[in-house]
Amino acid sequence: MNQAVNMLRNTRASNLVFLFALPVLIYFVATSRNYGAALTAVLGIEDQALRLLLSFFLFIALGCLGIFGSFLLIKSLRPDQEVTEVRRLQKKASIFFLLQTFTALGISQSSEIDPYLVSVAVNSFDPRSVEWVVLVNQVFVLDPSFQENLLIRVHDILLKVSIVLGLITLFSFFFTNLYQNRFIKIAILALFLINFCFAFYILMFAYAGFAVGIMVTLRAAFFAYIGASILGLVWALFTRLKGSEFANRVFFILGILLIIFGTINVFKPHENVALVGTLKGKIGIISGTPQHVTDTVRYGDFLNSEPEKPFKIRSLKSIDQAKKLIEQGSITATVLSSDEIGDFPILWETSYLPTRNKKFAICGYVLGALLLLLGAIGRLTSAHPLAVFSDFFVDTIRGIPMLVIILYVGLPLAGAIKSGTGGIIDMQMMTRGIIAIAIGYSAYMAEIFRAGIEAIPKGQIESARTLGLREWHVARFIIIPQAIAIVLPALGNEFIAMLKDTSLVSILSVRDLTQRMKEFQAQSFLAFEPFNSAALIYVILTLIAASGIKSLDKIVNKAREH
Repeated sequence: MNQAVNMLRNTRASNLVFLFALPVLIYFVATSRNYGAALTAVLGIEDQALRLLLSFFLFIALGCLGIFGSFLLIKSLRPDQEVTEVRRLQKKASIFFLLQTFTALGISQSSEIDPYLVSVAVNSFDPRSVEWVVLVNQVFVLDPSFQENLLIRVHDILLKVSIVLGLITLFSFFFTNLYQNRFIKIAILALFLINFCFAFYILMFAYAGFAVGIMVTLRAAFFAYIGASILGLVWALFTRLKGSEFANRVFFILGILLIIFGTINVFKPHENVALVGTLKGKIGIISGTPQHVTDTVRYGDFLNSEPEKPFKIRSLKSIDQAKKLIEQGSITATVLSSDEIGDFPILWETSYLPTRNKKFAICGYVLGALLLLLGAIGRLTSAHPLAVFSDFFVDTIRGIPMLVIILYVGLPLAGAIKSGTGGIIDMQMMTRGIIAIAIGYSAYMAEIFRAGIEAIPKGQIESARTLGLREWHVARFIIIPQAIAIVLPALGNEFIAMLKDTSLVSILSVRDLTQRMKEFQAQSFLAFEPFNSAALIYVILTLIAASGIKSLDKIVNKAREH
């Protein structure tokens, strides 16, 4: 009784309020016709949700058993341990691998996981870009033949994995004298990484229909937080760099080289084109024609007098199509290269730099000018150029609303990257949203890390340098561990804020909690039910996050005291 009372006393007050109100909320949702449907839609719960959830836990257990087993083997490789302790660790590892073997064997011979595999496959691909995800009765499903082949292959792979795990179990139990072999050590480390990657994929990437909406939100928050933390720490460490004449010279040289590179591309041969035909009807514009040429033709800027209204434009795929449509009379004019004009009457001629060279020139000039500017300011203020860039980035990003950053990164910037790489880099909307949030919050994380770094006594840093440690080792062993412990509560607050701001990625049509809330509201014409459901889920997530952060802070502070 006393332990329960003490536990309640140590619980956050807000959690207690929610805990006592939870039965009322559950009753209210259970007895309401619309709230249950709203919660189901917002959370992204599909058919056979319980079956999908159990399969999810089975696959997580499969990966975690391998992680624990391989970790124990790694731990047994330490040379400072007694033989009995090594043998005990190896026996424990054998038990974990044996359990993993039976789990994999059971999964491979069971059809209970098939709905989970199908759900992951359906939710992991964009139906617009693949052929094996089809729409049936307003629900996305797998093509029957693809689904059959997928299930056969996965079950076959799991069976082979169970056989391999059985061999690993035998090895870890009987062949203990081979553990000091270098190849075996590398194999054990690889085994740990494989199991970790598998569990991480199931947890963070494999979208299953037991709660797709909430999993999308949590994954977006997790990856954005990791990205923002890494970037923020980098910006904070940049501010610690001391001014260097060598760094200024490097920036000056690189800046000049980039400007020369841009200039070389500017003087590359231009392409000559002409507007041919008549202006009586539509004008055909072939795909790949630069935008400024298209605008000049559309608005009649090549004429002596501006037309009353813009010309009608039709987009074309190729030169052959343009010539064919002119002959048919569907269009009366088009833009052709000088080699393709033939007998067509010329209305206007111009030349332009090829798109690829133009992009190279712009990148060279912009990056070159930026490096020269950073080098000049660094020399003027006796600061490192990277420290100057860090200050500029942090102050700039903090002045831009998060929604604007998400829209900018998600639409024009991602489109420019796709166009510049010829479609090779075509990020999904989820990835664009995560990158945008990571960039936006990295500016705030940088200030948090900077405050933690400045709170570390300078004597410790100077002592480490006196001992001969390099700057990287000083940062890794002295600065970063203490700084993170100091600013842990602030980092936790940023995670909570980021968890809520993941709702902004719904503007990119990412089907998180907020997007599913809007979809349900549009379909049902209900107002309070979907909005209240989404708000309740976000409150629960933030309360759990706040409690976890408080517990982690206590553990870290207790460790620092000892």
